[in-house]
Amino acid sequence: MKSIKRGTYKEDEFQSTMRKIMKYIVRHRETSIWIGIGVVAVIVVAIYFFSSGEAQNPEADLLHTQAMAFMTTGRIQETETVLLELTQKFANTRPGKIGFYYLGVLYYNTGRFEEALDAFDAFLRRQKNDYLLTPSALYGAGCTAEGLKDYELARKYYERILKNEDSPFYQLGMLAYGRVSGIMGDTETAKEILESLLAQNPVPDIATDAQFYLGYFSE
Repeated sequence: MKSIKRGTYKEDEFQSTMRKIMKYIVRHRETSIWIGIGVVAVIVVAIYFFSSGEAQNPEADLLHTQAMAFMTTGRIQETETVLLELTQKFANTRPGKIGFYYLGVLYYNTGRFEEALDAFDAFLRRQKNDYLLTPSALYGAGCTAEGLKDYELARKYYERILKNEDSPFYQLGMLAYGRVSGIMGDTETAKEILESLLAQNPVPDIATDAQFYLGYFSE
């Protein structure tokens, strides 16, 4: 088979932002985890903190702020050092949970897929129902599993995204699930889910990719 690459807010403003991010992720699949997932988290981090009644920890908040400052300036080693301290000391605080998420992003971006998968799983064990970051971590874990060539595991992560049709990652999850199914040789499932995705009139970039994979797996 040929090689296939992977690719309180106002509701309307939030959805508009998410559409733009999803379009970027689809168009730039090779950098989608670092830029797509990372940017998603940065956009909503204030909401993620202030929407919870969870008590704040000043030291954990400071470490989180330092990590974000290092990350945005491309200082990868310093980012990792601070995130490791954050997750080791404050694993069950809100900043610590987010720290696992960012470690997953960082490890994926540096090709350390096994560590990335461990980090995304650590986040998912601690944060099961966050509207944005949970499906984002599932998507990241799926892409990481693909990096490890474990397509069955990748499909399981994408399938979890599909359990919530209201998720902002739902259509992207469908695209990934269909693509991986086809790569695994399950072309009937791939075609079925890609046709279902196209019936939902997704954003143009997702639709274009879905049409491409549908044609590819129909050959």
